[in-house]
Amino acid sequence: MTRPDLLALKNDDLVVLSNRGLVKRASKELDAGELSYQLTEDEAGSVTIKWSDNIECVIPANTTLNESRCSCPATTICRHLIRSVLAYQQTVTADLAADMAADMATDMVTDMETDRITNEERNLTDLGTDGAAGKVWNPGEIKDEELAKHYQKTTLNRINKEFASGHVIELIKSSKPTAHFHTLSFTLRFLVPGDIRYTHCDCAEPAPCSHVPLAVWAFRQLEDNQMGGVISTNKSPVTVPISLLDDIEQNVRELAISGFANLSPLAIARWRRLETKCRDENLIWSAEIIAELLEDHQRYLSHDARFSPTQIVDRLGELCIRSDAIRNDTGAVPQLFIRGSSADKLTTMGSSRLIGLGCGVQMQQHSVTLSAYLQDMNSGTVVAVRRDFTDPPEASQQAPKTCYQLAQTNVIKGISLASLGAGQLLINGGKRSPSYQLIPGRAKATANPQTFNWETLRAPVLAEDFAEIYNHLSTLPPASLRPRRLTENVRVCAIKTIEAVEFSTAEQCVKAVLGDNRGDRALLIHPYHHRSREGTETLLSTLTTRPPESWRFIAGKFHLSSQGLIIEPISLIFEEGERRKILQPRVDRRETPEPATTAEMSPSSLVANPIASYLADVKEAIADLFLGGLQRASTPTINHWQQLQQTGSTLGFVRLLDPAIALLDTLEQKNSTLNQDPHSAAAEAIRIAILLQLSHSISI
Repeated sequence: MTRPDLLALKNDDLVVLSNRGLVKRASKELDAGELSYQLTEDEAGSVTIKWSDNIECVIPANTTLNESRCSCPATTICRHLIRSVLAYQQTVTADLAADMAADMATDMVTDMETDRITNEERNLTDLGTDGAAGKVWNPGEIKDEELAKHYQKTTLNRINKEFASGHVIELIKSSKPTAHFHTLSFTLRFLVPGDIRYTHCDCAEPAPCSHVPLAVWAFRQLEDNQMGGVISTNKSPVTVPISLLDDIEQNVRELAISGFANLSPLAIARWRRLETKCRDENLIWSAEIIAELLEDHQRYLSHDARFSPTQIVDRLGELCIRSDAIRNDTGAVPQLFIRGSSADKLTTMGSSRLIGLGCGVQMQQHSVTLSAYLQDMNSGTVVAVRRDFTDPPEASQQAPKTCYQLAQTNVIKGISLASLGAGQLLINGGKRSPSYQLIPGRAKATANPQTFNWETLRAPVLAEDFAEIYNHLSTLPPASLRPRRLTENVRVCAIKTIEAVEFSTAEQCVKAVLGDNRGDRALLIHPYHHRSREGTETLLSTLTTRPPESWRFIAGKFHLSSQGLIIEPISLIFEEGERRKILQPRVDRRETPEPATTAEMSPSSLVANPIASYLADVKEAIADLFLGGLQRASTPTINHWQQLQQTGSTLGFVRLLDPAIALLDTLEQKNSTLNQDPHSAAAEAIRIAILLQLSHSISI
């Protein structure tokens, strides 16, 4: 018989069980062909491999690789055991291919013989050259009888009580299913179908850890046709702070009436008390939104270029959405996502090694935000180091700095943002905000180069393939109803092919079709901006000139659209000779003095999406109303909303037009009567803000 557990272990799984150095050395020794071996497998499934270098490895039946034996002095998994697993996979795959070729050559495979193919052979046909099982499976199919073989009855009873106490678990079905425990900050991955001994968890317990039954029971709650989902095991009702929610909504209405720019000191004090009350009630994300609104007000008063009226619309819309979801809990989205928890607070970090994943850029009207993303190799958490840069005043006649120049700014102990994105950071302390922003302390911090061995990155940031990321994104609720993380949807995935590379002059972006190891496709879209022109040209040139087999990984922000899975890259990893290099298209500089592309990159050729443009126009119009207040709406404002109503009707908008028409009616009545109720206009303005915020989740 064959060993499906050994055949299912990919190189990445072997790295998890040992380390990359051992796997790399074992692969190199096997591929060199200088060693020969004799492989025997008995009926029970015990595998013995005798090597020509006098090493003998024994992998007994019904045991894991950790329990296997090698004649060398090593007491843990050694390179010889890794080498033996790779040799076993190579031998079985070669034997299967030879048998299939012989059957085809002699035309001896009849329909009757095909029916006699064993389940074992069917499983082998799903194996790739690296021994990776390709079938998607559900850990919920693991029976309680199997769990009982590995856990005592008292232990299972304790874990069952833990399960019922209430956890939020994000589940993804794949060939390597994943369970991410939001309440525990652990990620568990099943490496071998049906075998809980081969699991890897972020916790310190040996495999199989106590989180395996939690994951198995959670997977059982998914429907058969569900590829993933977010499961809440808490069955007890959550207290709804009605009075606090009423206060929030009342203050939002008053803000809309009087105007954000006209908030009195008394109103500011009320908002500060609301923030405190939200934190006391564990409405962490609502408190964070209110804190951002108060910061926005300070920026407005100080004429800070980072202030944006449209951000006020976003924040107020999200605040109202969360309040409504807390007030009317349907169970569709876990309250932990909507509210936050006591764990979502400023957290002290100890000594950590953080691996840079690249730099991203967010462009605003008068400012730029740069973010370097890093994964903590201890916890697997992805954090961001951010810096806001305001543009020079127009009166100064100074040209704004390019993204490359801004990325050279030192942010931690003389370390630049670009260096953080491309290197690794060793810190002896610091803090992490609820949004996962890294706040460095005074402790020592050192930046070193990295070798870009991203196979060792930890799940869930490292995805097995595009399908895993797609399933993850398709199960998420709208952004306004989930945790507010700066690093949300930052993922890393291995890539195998790059096709159809082009610069779209109509959309002003670099496009390419990427393929993963399973052959699935995703669309890379990198928008052009003149302040990162050199990086965009370098990206296009590198994608078109470098051979496809040299590409290894892409890191970026992933999202779903009508075009499928979209990647906005923050970095790409490729091999040049024996070294790996990183390309950060937002903050890199062109190495060659001449432009690397022939495409004309000019904003003048940009063709705007009419729906996106209309939504932006409505947001700017409602932002003006929130800023100045509905009481101060003038005749030009009414005329502008009449134009927006006509345009929206032409484009086919319905739900957004209903509150817009009602708002226009109340504004027109304001000019014709002295007894007009401003609260009705405020209610319609808030409805528009909510719909605009929800539109962010709609694929256009």
